[in-house]
Amino acid sequence: MNLLFISRKGLLADMFRYRIAVTDSQLCVVHTAHEIETCLANFSVDIAIVYGEQPDSIAFIKQLRASNPHLPVLVLADRATYEYIKVCRNYDVNGFLSTSTNFQQLMEKAAKILQGESIYDTHLVEEESTHLARVHFSRMERKVIAYIAADYPNKKIAHEMAIHEGTVRNYISNIYSKIGLHRRKEAKQLLKKWMEKEEKGRRK
Repeated sequence: MNLLFISRKGLLADMFRYRIAVTDSQLCVVHTAHEIETCLANFSVDIAIVYGEQPDSIAFIKQLRASNPHLPVLVLADRATYEYIKVCRNYDVNGFLSTSTNFQQLMEKAAKILQGESIYDTHLVEEESTHLARVHFSRMERKVIAYIAADYPNKKIAHEMAIHEGTVRNYISNIYSKIGLHRRKEAKQLLKKWMEKEEKGRRK
């Protein structure tokens, strides 16, 4: 596994170099957005790891997506605001893990991400649950959410609800605006979580 590690913290980068040295993996460490392009041009990268506890980590994520839209990206952080998580989801970050994740676990989770999984540590995304608890959806929006969660395309949602497809798009636009996401894949994951919490609340 070839890794690109992005961090302005030299000590953290040195730790990664030390750990990687005893594996079959290769490591490219960069400290600026400009170096990301150089590394990607000269080094075959399987997955990029961004240290999230730095002011320009979002700029690094955006640069990665601009340079290689399909490269798996994993962020390491101690904590996360809802706004930060929203950016990560909108930029299709594949993993969001605690900095306390040990190296072996990190490599195992990176391997799962390379197999197509999306891994977000539960305690890091608690802000999402708090945010969703404050969001109010109308009765019609709730119906649309159920269809989105069930992977129905807009045309089929319109047919099931006996409304115009343009109306469905309006409902979806309102729903996305309320949760702060604009990509269906990420929105669906979050809406499924919201539905699970709603279901648990009704059972109590």
